Amino acid sequence: MSNEVEREYIISEVTPNTPVWRGEWDEEGVFVYQAYNKEIGEWALEHQKFGGPAWKPARMTWIKPSFAWMLYRSGYGKKGGQEIVLKIKLSHDSISHLLSHCKCVDTNRETRIKKQTHEGGGNGRIQWDPERDLFQSGDRGHVPRKMLRTRAIQIGLAGSLSEFYVNNILSISNVTELAHKVKVAHGLKKAQDTKTAMEYLQPVLPIERPYLPKLSERKLIELAMLPGQAAETVAQLGRGNFSCPVKQNNKNKNTIT
Repeated sequence: MSNEVEREYIISEVTPNTPVWRGEWDEEGVFVYQAYNKEIGEWALEHQKFGGPAWKPARMTWIKPSFAWMLYRSGYGKKGGQEIVLKIKLSHDSISHLLSHCKCVDTNRETRIKKQTHEGGGNGRIQWDPERDLFQSGDRGHVPRKMLRTRAIQIGLAGSLSEFYVNNILSISNVTELAHKVKVAHGLKKAQDTKTAMEYLQPVLPIERPYLPKLSERKLIELAMLPGQAAETVAQLGRGNFSCPVKQNNKNKNTIT
């Protein structure tokens, strides 16, 4: 059984209430997205890695498998400091290594105060945010439509994990022009016109499908990728950012229960 068939078979066994990583991937690896200013972005494209005078290695960096979510976050590559939208490829083993050192964090300030917890605890963080619709616009065409019942994973990396990420990139490509084209399509006044324009772009859009990283069953449950308490919490929220269930103790206040 090939890796692709095996992963899709496993995902088919996941319950409907479990959030699913959706992104573009093949037998070689997985694609994620980031957006940077022109200096960092152009340097990365030229050298096929991150670095250069403007790069800040100590800063936490967030990678996103969902192209639509990247478009939302970067304003289709039009926000200041996010003018270059990059598509980065990592091997399956590299993604698994990064995730094996990640924990869910509570990104909701109100619930974090109620639990008397803080956001710290490690160099790797993941959160499940409401997915964005690549084919439909929201907020009068200014952003991709928000999908309240579907989640997209975001992965935050700092310290040694950020360094590992930078050193294990397979390729970096520029998808800024495509981001701009989607913005034009989403900005059309009539929904039918947007649909037609997106159908025209479809051959060059990423083919995103369910993906399950090569992690232990325990870790997949901890990160809400298999049925368990974390996945149940995601399903119950339905709106806003996902706040992972945490257990308070003296050693680590952000430990998954």
